Amino acid sequence: MASIVSGFEYDIFISYRHKDNKYDGWVTEFVQNLKKELEATFKEDISIYFDVNPHDGLLETHQVDKSLEGKLKCLVFIPIISQTYCDTKSFAWQHEFCAFNKLAKEDEFGREIRLSGGNVASRILPIRVHDLDAEDKLIIENELGGVLRAVEFIYKEAGVNRPLKSTDDKHDNFNKTDYRNQVNKVANAIKELIVGMQHANDLPNQKSVSKSPIPKLSGMKIKLVAAVIAVLSLLSFGFYYLGGFGNKNAQLARSIAVLPFVDMSASKDQEYFSDGLSEELLNVLAKTEGIQVAGRTSSFSYKGMNKSIKLIGEELGVNYVLEGSVRKAGNTLRITAQLIRSDNGFHLWSETYDRAFTAESIFQIQDEIARNVLHALELKLMSAENSVEKKSLPTNNAEAYTYFLKATQQEVSRLPRDIESAIENYKKAIALDEKFAQAYARLAIAYNLLSGYGNLPAKQAKKLMNENIQKALMLDPTEPNVYLAMGRLQHDEGNYEEAIKAIDHSLKLNPNSSEALLLSFHYFSHSARKDDSTSKQDAKKKLYKALELEPKSPQVKLTLARTYWSEDNPDSALR
Repeated sequence: MASIVSGFEYDIFISYRHKDNKYDGWVTEFVQNLKKELEATFKEDISIYFDVNPHDGLLETHQVDKSLEGKLKCLVFIPIISQTYCDTKSFAWQHEFCAFNKLAKEDEFGREIRLSGGNVASRILPIRVHDLDAEDKLIIENELGGVLRAVEFIYKEAGVNRPLKSTDDKHDNFNKTDYRNQVNKVANAIKELIVGMQHANDLPNQKSVSKSPIPKLSGMKIKLVAAVIAVLSLLSFGFYYLGGFGNKNAQLARSIAVLPFVDMSASKDQEYFSDGLSEELLNVLAKTEGIQVAGRTSSFSYKGMNKSIKLIGEELGVNYVLEGSVRKAGNTLRITAQLIRSDNGFHLWSETYDRAFTAESIFQIQDEIARNVLHALELKLMSAENSVEKKSLPTNNAEAYTYFLKATQQEVSRLPRDIESAIENYKKAIALDEKFAQAYARLAIAYNLLSGYGNLPAKQAKKLMNENIQKALMLDPTEPNVYLAMGRLQHDEGNYEEAIKAIDHSLKLNPNSSEALLLSFHYFSHSARKDDSTSKQDAKKKLYKALELEPKSPQVKLTLARTYWSEDNPDSALR
């Protein structure tokens, strides 16, 4: 049967590894169901090339290029992406996937098709039946020249990663996908593509879309193009004024906000964990050079609100937003995350993680999410000094980490009763893991905050702070919170220069910490250098950066207002 578009041999080409069809004939069943769905979707008959029997199809002894030349002349190419498909030496990969990718770019339609609604889609329509290894995902995305977007037929539960079957109950599946609905999605996607090609002549810009595939680059070319794109992005985005105060700053093209992950647990009792996970992700990303990360106060101000990603991006001055959800049931944890461009809502990356609830799995998920986000933004995770690979896990005890997350969320309110509860939870975390450096450091800071309200005598607070700082420092001298605590202690002792040094060292370890930037500015105002014009300008730069990171922080804006007032600039102070 010929294609419904003149000049093409087939409408659809199904590509798969024959070994994936041997166990239970999943691919054969899928093709049969897809044919039925297409009959109910199209008025015309749709032709499918499906090499169901490898002995009747193309063999290694055949002239592959000549044999496939006609068959690959199709409208839509559907690869069944399994754990074995992305094998660069395999027949399906070399002579089907890569061959069609090349042919489609060169034919009259091109690989990318502008749809009737104005969106653009690829004629390569992947069906994913397994979660992929990172290496395999990289292989296919390198060939595609972009992010893998697929219709997923994956059945997931703890320790299970197999193709979704028509008999599976979606309520038992962690992915909550229904086989019948997924087949319908495939048919509808095919219809959109074919209709787009049938009406290509009605769209004057179709050629420019389809003939401009993302080039496949490697090595030096990738670095060169990335550098040029970064420069052009900065130039085209222009400059903006911080809050209308007249301080010009170039906005980073790679800027991101981490929204609080939503607690999807049945009992809705994991909010502290979902908030804590979001904050930890924010902290990991903030330690990476070349990316600006909106601070917690600003990002978390959208909690429970139904604002559009575009509006959030505009209000926070970020180009990307990371959002997600957390679902915990017993000892099973499911975390979803997705990276979105704020200007157009385009999803750059998304993933679902199903793991046992252990400290190792939690930190592994955090690390994977951070790496995937930075990979999408063409950045490496942290500098060599802060590299995750060179550091052990903050704690190996999931219960200790739970208490730590509860404490960090309680500490945020800055209310004395909440800080007292945070102190108790930090102590519980330490009791479960005496090597938990972060918990010692934050405990020291909590004592400092409580003392500031007069709820703990200053002398006692300093003693407790010093004890916990020394323990944390001995356990992990690269922990930024240790130097935040050290700076606070030195400030309370009246050692302002030492306080600034400690805070600035914390900033070296975590350059996007608005808390450290604000403290550095405050401590400078007490130092002997406060009248030095050069030092004063450097300190104000830190305040302005804190405002970039925390545009919704009352504390930062109040500090800036006081600064303008002290400079005899009442209009700016009032504004």
